[in-house]
Amino acid sequence: IFGECNMTHFAWTKRTGTFIFVLLCSAVIGGCATISTGSHYDETTNFGEYQTFSWVSDTPYIYGGGDPRISPLTQSKIQSAIRDQLQQKGYRYVADNQDADFAVAYTVGTRQEVRVDSYPAGYRGSWGWHVRGSYYYVREYSEHSYTKGTLGVDIFDNPSKKPVWHGWAEKTIVDSDRQNPDDAISDGVAAVFESFPP
Repeated sequence: IFGECNMTHFAWTKRTGTFIFVLLCSAVIGGCATISTGSHYDETTNFGEYQTFSWVSDTPYIYGGGDPRISPLTQSKIQSAIRDQLQQKGYRYVADNQDADFAVAYTVGTRQEVRVDSYPAGYRGSWGWHVRGSYYYVREYSEHSYTKGTLGVDIFDNPSKKPVWHGWAEKTIVDSDRQNPDDAISDGVAAVFESFPP
């Protein structure tokens, strides 16, 4: 829902290189688990008046042409997680959006990214000298490709129908998240609503 970290190559031949490689792996794996978030809102809206919510329509998942199509099961899990988060914050769900103070919609997007790291080849013992005595070294590169996924949530004031809040969470997902997305969905939705109400 929200990619996979793939290391294309590392060429290490010495213990020092192996040790650094292990540290880099740990950093990449740790980076995959990080969720970044953000939000913005309409400063003229009194969020303290809100008590009830509903979905913006029977299909609150807003599909953009370039976004991934997600399965009905995944949509259901995201909607359940959003509903649970809002209820934990004290808002009451109502089925008819005409009776709600605010309405909720969400979207999911992905993008491919590539990170290139460079390091001195001298770590592998290939340091040298120019003819005139100037020091030199060769740089080598490693490449990591991964997919970042973003969950965005939009809240609309029901009486005026205007958008009043937007929150998002972005995460790089490992294979385990693809196989069992429940934790990724739960963590992502919780991260989105950390800043709601503003």
